[in-house]
Amino acid sequence: MACIYRTTVLFLFILFFISCKQQEVEKVVIWSDCSEVAQYIELFNSTHSETKAVLVYKENPALSLPVQKNELPPDIIIGSWLQGDETIKYFKSINYLFDRNLLATSIFYPQLIDSGKNENNYILLPVSFNLPAIIFSDKNKDLITDAYTLTIEQIREIAASYNKKNKKGTYTQIGFLPSTNEDFLYLSAKLNDCNFREEKNKIIWNEENLYKTIDYIKEWVNTENTSAQTEEDFAFKYLFMSDYRQISSNNTLFAYITSDRLFKIMHEDHQQIDYRWIRNDSKIPIEDSYKMLGIYRDSQNQVGATEFITWFFNSQNQEDMLKRKDNLNLDTELFGIAGGFSSLRDVTEHIIPVYYNQLLTNLPPQNLLATPQKLPARWNSYKTAVIQPFLKGSVTATENQAAPAIQDLESEWRKKIFD
Repeated sequence: MACIYRTTVLFLFILFFISCKQQEVEKVVIWSDCSEVAQYIELFNSTHSETKAVLVYKENPALSLPVQKNELPPDIIIGSWLQGDETIKYFKSINYLFDRNLLATSIFYPQLIDSGKNENNYILLPVSFNLPAIIFSDKNKDLITDAYTLTIEQIREIAASYNKKNKKGTYTQIGFLPSTNEDFLYLSAKLNDCNFREEKNKIIWNEENLYKTIDYIKEWVNTENTSAQTEEDFAFKYLFMSDYRQISSNNTLFAYITSDRLFKIMHEDHQQIDYRWIRNDSKIPIEDSYKMLGIYRDSQNQVGATEFITWFFNSQNQEDMLKRKDNLNLDTELFGIAGGFSSLRDVTEHIIPVYYNQLLTNLPPQNLLATPQKLPARWNSYKTAVIQPFLKGSVTATENQAAPAIQDLESEWRKKIFD
């Protein structure tokens, strides 16, 4: 009897050991900088009994590659800056997803799906993206000439018409202050085809267009708003509050924003604001930090990764993600899918507007969307420490004050990052 008991216990232990090993093998390890992916994983796990996913949060997944020897390798990576030359080499080809009809390229925005290619192979899939926008108070909508988009020139013209001075000649209203917003200055450079990109491990751009951008903004500031100092003083006096309160205060007409922040604000019942996408003649530039997804080259569970990916890029499943998020009603939730518009056209055009009603009147125009060039993993740091201060310093420089040298800014950045 004791022998039978010992045999039974041994048999159950073996079954338990095998079961644990199977569960370990079948885990799909996902790295991401988006905390909301945890909710998607929870939903996936609740509907899949044999395959389970786990999230490992990485502040910037691209900077964690290659995987350290003592670390469990990911199967899937979701994040920004994955297309750079030093990063994309760590991902497998995913051509098989389309060859086997597990996914169709036609479900994605074409510009986005093409941006994940490398040497004609599909390597990365787009997840989400954001766009630049200009917001204004609903009570001033009669001043806005276009129902969907505005160019930089239109913003300048309309903003200038809003300017007012008191009897002492002091501004009480300035329609827009370009020199005070470094993000807007950078957007202006992108719209002017400065073409920031990485080539042979170097960050380069069109220098001629960069200086044309600076000259244009300086001329705008000095002609329409007197000077950069005037803008700075006005902003300090009147525009110390949030974007929404700036435009509702009547002191200014426009505020620059991106779609992730815009629809977070509008979702909080601030119905008195309206928006237009910002474009040049041919494009609306997608924000540099748009999210991509890929399978790590040393993935230990490609079968499970494939199962998660085909589940994730399904319109009905993304609708379930949005429905679940809406039911939770948490203030900390991000906009849309993974903090932006979904890369799936059906989701962005038909499902997201159900949860963000303001989109019904002005969806992202597919024909104008333009993805950034390949950018390195540290691009956000470089842009913030080098490009934006250079633009700001150059636009606000006076005859008695030299603009900062971009080489000096880059040198300082490299000392902080690499020394």
